[in-house]
Amino acid sequence: MSEKITSADAVEPLAIGVDIGGTGIKAAIVGLSGELIESFHEPSPRTISALRDFVQSVVKRVKAPVRGIGVGCKGIIDASSTRVKRSPGDLHFLEGQLLSEVIGAGEVPVCAENDARVALIAEVLWGAARGRRNVVMLTLGTGVGGAVLVDGIILHGAKGAAGHLGHTTIDPRGGLCICGNYGCLETYFSSRAIESDYWAHMHRAAPVKLPISSTGEVPNPASIFRAAADGDECARYVVDRALEYLGAALVSFLHTFDPEIFILGGNIATAGPQLIAPIQDKIVRRTKTLLGREVPIVFQKLLGYGGVAGAAGLVFLKQNLLAI
Repeated sequence: MSEKITSADAVEPLAIGVDIGGTGIKAAIVGLSGELIESFHEPSPRTISALRDFVQSVVKRVKAPVRGIGVGCKGIIDASSTRVKRSPGDLHFLEGQLLSEVIGAGEVPVCAENDARVALIAEVLWGAARGRRNVVMLTLGTGVGGAVLVDGIILHGAKGAAGHLGHTTIDPRGGLCICGNYGCLETYFSSRAIESDYWAHMHRAAPVKLPISSTGEVPNPASIFRAAADGDECARYVVDRALEYLGAALVSFLHTFDPEIFILGGNIATAGPQLIAPIQDKIVRRTKTLLGREVPIVFQKLLGYGGVAGAAGLVFLKQNLLAI
């Protein structure tokens, strides 16, 4: 599926951004100022050939030269080679692969990076983090991603794993996570975690207001948040419990990184102020002694397309057309 967004001057540098998520893949033709010229999306590929076909179909739609293709992908990505070092779960088939070869873009250069980092890059270049040098970002979606900007540099760590904040231990006796750890933030605050918690109530025949769909699908987080606001007691319990864990994690991240702002992104962030309002005061109370100030918690400005914009931004940064 594709969607026309806007138009751009033909002489403006263009890049293709690709965002490979756990449940969906997005792509867009992106201009130097971060605007989307045309966007595309499909369910996430489950084979290398399906990924290549999707990207090639986007390349064929471009009517003007592009500077390159940028790819954001969940997992640990070696940006220097585009190799997917580790990506447990739905995208495990990409482990060990060079994304530049998988895509097969010919003469067009390919850049790649972790998906949460490209979302942060988009916010630094065009969004809520513009002009900032110390920022933490969480992407709340199928899983929980993270990225950190410290003194103007995005953290990578010794082997590229730095910033995987979704795999911070929240409960050492918690359930097994996709990463092999137990009790990660991702096991308590992600689309899958919230959906499975609500399903547990439905499975126990607790009184709930949201029905299972005709295809057997459990209600999604957006509908669960709405149901909580409308008085669904089980939804309220699920949301309150998830927010307690999120709040504890945010306090830890604020103490660890002392950022200028904290950005929340990803599809769960579409809940807006309802997402953070219930725990805002608790976070301020628990951090003001050490930090001596209230750190603004803001939402991703490029919500919904930050991944593809940031992926294209990789190309612009590598070619010195933009700078962080």
